[in-house]
Amino acid sequence: MTSNHRRRVVVVTPTYDERETIADLIDAVLAEQDRVDAFELYVLVADSHSQDGTLSIVDGLAAQNPRVHLLDVHERGIGIGLFRGFQYAIDDLGADVLIEMDADFQHNPGDIPHFLQKIGEGYDVVVGSRFVDGSVNEMPLHRKALSVGANQVVRSALGLKNVTEITTSYRAFTSETFLKVDPDSVPWQEKSFIFVPVFLVRMLETGASATEIPMTMHPRVRGYSKMIYWRYMRDILSFSLKSRLGISSKHAG
Repeated sequence: MTSNHRRRVVVVTPTYDERETIADLIDAVLAEQDRVDAFELYVLVADSHSQDGTLSIVDGLAAQNPRVHLLDVHERGIGIGLFRGFQYAIDDLGADVLIEMDADFQHNPGDIPHFLQKIGEGYDVVVGSRFVDGSVNEMPLHRKALSVGANQVVRSALGLKNVTEITTSYRAFTSETFLKVDPDSVPWQEKSFIFVPVFLVRMLETGASATEIPMTMHPRVRGYSKMIYWRYMRDILSFSLKSRLGISSKHAG
């Protein structure tokens, strides 16, 4: 924890070829510092060794601002980027609180103070939800349908009643909660984004206190999506079925 007793928050954003948005995103995140007096905001870009200049952009910003950090993950994959980023944020940056968010502005940095308000109230996990009152979801129809279907499948299979949003990766949680999760129980290396719902489920299984806030979700305006939709739905169904049958699986982290 920082010497002035403000809790240190590290916003971890995984990137691969995000040069079009990353500088603006970092500026937007750090601009929220004025709205979160009880916390100290940092940004960690966990980059999967981009080839488009993302690394150089972030490296330059980090040299100018001590609140900006870069981790060259080398391994490809958003999940492994997040996992390595969370570890680095705790071990090297002294994070008390972690926020995971996308680098393409689909997640609104303006929601950060709302996440941290709930963390300040004592919650261990705060989930950004598109399914609670006050949320704004501007995604295309096919993405909305995918989100509704995937959430219903996982929630029904696991009997989750107090969380409406399982599949978005916009979340805040304490470092202590992350450290309670067995890293081998989350498929960080999978390319289909199945790690997103599984990670939340694993945090809830630790007994973490959780709540949701309405989130604003915009469509990607620059860059390109890395999601393979058919693989994601296949893995959602497989995970849900195994969970319902009580079949556990380990994954290399």
